[in-house]
Amino acid sequence: MRRQSGRLWVGLLLVGMGVIPAGGWGQVGAAQALTAEEIVTRMMQRDRERQVALDRYGSMRTYHMEYHGPIGERKADMVVKMQFSAPDKKEFAVVSESGSTIFCKQILRRLMEGEREGALEQNRQRSMLSPENDKLTLVGREQVDGVDAWVLDVTPRRENRFNYKGRVWVSVEDYAVVRIVGSPAQSPTFLMGNAEFDYKYGRDGQFWLPRRNETVSKLRIGGQIRLTVDYGTYEIVARPGGAATEAMLGSR
Repeated sequence: MRRQSGRLWVGLLLVGMGVIPAGGWGQVGAAQALTAEEIVTRMMQRDRERQVALDRYGSMRTYHMEYHGPIGERKADMVVKMQFSAPDKKEFAVVSESGSTIFCKQILRRLMEGEREGALEQNRQRSMLSPENDKLTLVGREQVDGVDAWVLDVTPRRENRFNYKGRVWVSVEDYAVVRIVGSPAQSPTFLMGNAEFDYKYGRDGQFWLPRRNETVSKLRIGGQIRLTVDYGTYEIVARPGGAATEAMLGSR
């Protein structure tokens, strides 16, 4: 059960910095007069619209893992073709792998299995950022890779293997998650101690998809694992017709 919990968490989240609000703290509420809950509610609505408009997408990912600790150093690399089909199906095909066999088979392949499980609707709903799942605080507003974004602090209302605590950046223009920095609310496995992740998204047309993830996990037996995932270039297919699709793609 612990192994399954670890796979689910890593798949779901694959996923300290100071915040300086754009224009000063006094302008955060003045410009939009939105609460943290209102921002996230609008984000959820736009996310549903994007899901309706999206039929499928795929990319060639690169996984890189490094271990440094008492048993020395280990590395592993894997190139994987990922295909997503609406509403919640993900398929993975390993193109190449090198380095530590244990890392490739026991960690990276399980990581993909966890992401496959995490994509299922019932699991996605449990991990989704929402006023129901999380306590939200509007911290400020700043630029992230050229995107004007609200900055929210997030604390789960109920800690479980699906959620996290940390900081989230939400695009002011189209209410999409731009970045998440945080840690799991619960340790995913007995062997794993503290873990921190930095999950970045990018816009492709009107769709927002993962771009890069970096996760650093400290082990109770000593040492740490650093995992980076580059998601490559996406091929996206939108659903033809329908008001949602026309609204999402009208500016392209």
